[in-house]
Amino acid sequence: MSSAVPRQEPDEHTEAASEPRGRWHRLLRNRRIQLGGGFILFAVLVAVLAPLIAPYHPNRLLGMPLLPPSPQHPLGTDNFGRDELSRLIYGARVSLSVSSLSIALAAVLGIPLGLCAGYYRGAVETIIMRAADVVLSFPTIVLAIAVVGILGPSFRDLVLVIGVVYAPPFIRIVYGATLRERESEYVQAAQSVGARNSYILFRVLLPNVLAPILVQASLGLGFAVLIEAGLSFLGLGTQPPTASWGDMISVARNFLNSDPLLLIWPSIAVSLLVLAFNTLGDGLRDVLDPRLKT
Repeated sequence: MSSAVPRQEPDEHTEAASEPRGRWHRLLRNRRIQLGGGFILFAVLVAVLAPLIAPYHPNRLLGMPLLPPSPQHPLGTDNFGRDELSRLIYGARVSLSVSSLSIALAAVLGIPLGLCAGYYRGAVETIIMRAADVVLSFPTIVLAIAVVGILGPSFRDLVLVIGVVYAPPFIRIVYGATLRERESEYVQAAQSVGARNSYILFRVLLPNVLAPILVQASLGLGFAVLIEAGLSFLGLGTQPPTASWGDMISVARNFLNSDPLLLIWPSIAVSLLVLAFNTLGDGLRDVLDPRLKT
């Protein structure tokens, strides 16, 4: 005589708890996130540990200029006789610090404005979105050059300029996501119980529009690295003798015929870091975008 085993219905709390674990599992298993995130983590460790792993001080004059790679100088020396590897390592500090601070500033400026434009609509939406369109109508690098030329080249102004220039993409991304979510049932439920608008914006809407923000932030970091290198190349970024990849490329172009390796090393560093941020952003989009889930 067999006894029937009662069927157990799935627990809603168990399913809700397993969803974040499944998302983290997909994040960690995504090949693009592994490659891009792994290289970014490596670059961050190199920048943080620069005083410990750099063979020499980046501004120390060691001897003959333009020496070829050797055991004492694995990447050779620059036109002043400074160790190229040490300057490349310290240059990662500038690129990562400028990119992270500027994109953090862009997010702080763009996210609240995008939320307000998508939630309140009307005059608030018109003013915010038209102002964002005005900034986006100018080529980014041209606008950055103009503002830095007015303010003067410095680390602080470089972060400020890139942060302000890249705030409109955050505004548009958050604005579009907020328009999709503002009519959702959970937003209407919060409104029906009399929740304050600030609570709805930052405690109800913001957690549900984080996915496109994370993707945009990752892509923006690569953009900021490229803009910082471009401005430093033009002499509008961090000033010598501070080690900067863009400045190293600018100096190396004068010795392209005699020592092409001097140009290749910082160019490879910039390209790999930008590629890593873009690869990470593509991986985050693949995992977090519900339209791409199978």
